[in-house]
Amino acid sequence: MNDSLLKTEIQVRYGDLDTLGHVNNALYLTYFELGRVLYFRKYLPAFDTTDVKFVIARAEIDFKKSITMGDEVILETSLDTVGNTSFTFLHRITNRDGTVIYATGKIVAVSIDENKKPSKVPEELRNLVA
Repeated sequence: MNDSLLKTEIQVRYGDLDTLGHVNNALYLTYFELGRVLYFRKYLPAFDTTDVKFVIARAEIDFKKSITMGDEVILETSLDTVGNTSFTFLHRITNRDGTVIYATGKIVAVSIDENKKPSKVPEELRNLVA
């Protein structure tokens, strides 16, 4: 992960749990999405997240340990690479001191234009990894 690392405390809610008492696997993508939105807000404050035009092309999650109610978890989000039309975020969910890793993830997004065709990644985003 690069120097622009964002750490976000995740509040595990009862509704996040499945019948086995751990966070449902699908929620990890929602946590990652929260990290990306907050990342944009922190590192690109002039960048209106409602105007960001991109689609998720690939989502990878490696589940390491179940998250249960009462676990205090931190989501780490960082912009890893920026290409011509795509960019990659890395995510990691840990306990507060980082000694337990619950999951890691990688999200590849593709910038699109008004016609939903791949387009050049905005320069402001590119500058974050320069």
